[in-house]
Amino acid sequence: MSLLSPYNLLFAQEDKVDLSLRLLPEYYYKEVVPGKNTTLFMEVRNNGNTIINDIRLSADKPEEWVVEIIPDSISYLSAGSSQTVDITIVPGSNIPNGEYTVTLLAEASETRMATSTTLRVKSDSSFWIWIGMGVAVLVAAGFLIIFLRFGRQ
Repeated sequence: MSLLSPYNLLFAQEDKVDLSLRLLPEYYYKEVVPGKNTTLFMEVRNNGNTIINDIRLSADKPEEWVVEIIPDSISYLSAGSSQTVDITIVPGSNIPNGEYTVTLLAEASETRMATSTTLRVKSDSSFWIWIGMGVAVLVAAGFLIIFLRFGRQ
């Protein structure tokens, strides 16, 4: 029987390299606060039928942002397996409100994959709300004192 028989050709499999990245849970818009840590989780999955070696993880991020991926590399993923990584994102403390995109990359000698998420920066304004409410209470108390003192004359 020859190695190139029709039976062998029909059932021969080529090595299939298929790497996927998926944020857990799937974030479409995640709110972040300037200067504060936000942690996301990403699943790196080998959907192919061959081992993928030396996967390096990185991020393309806006200026003044810090993105830390732990672990930042995966030595290998066997066929059908996956690994979850932690992603800590810290927007710069002077970042204005708005929507920003962070792209996450996985590179190996066999393949390259990317995914992205949109993060909405929302300032932590609760401090200023309390300051504003305090000023409003002081102004109202001042008017009340003036009215009680001079209003009946």
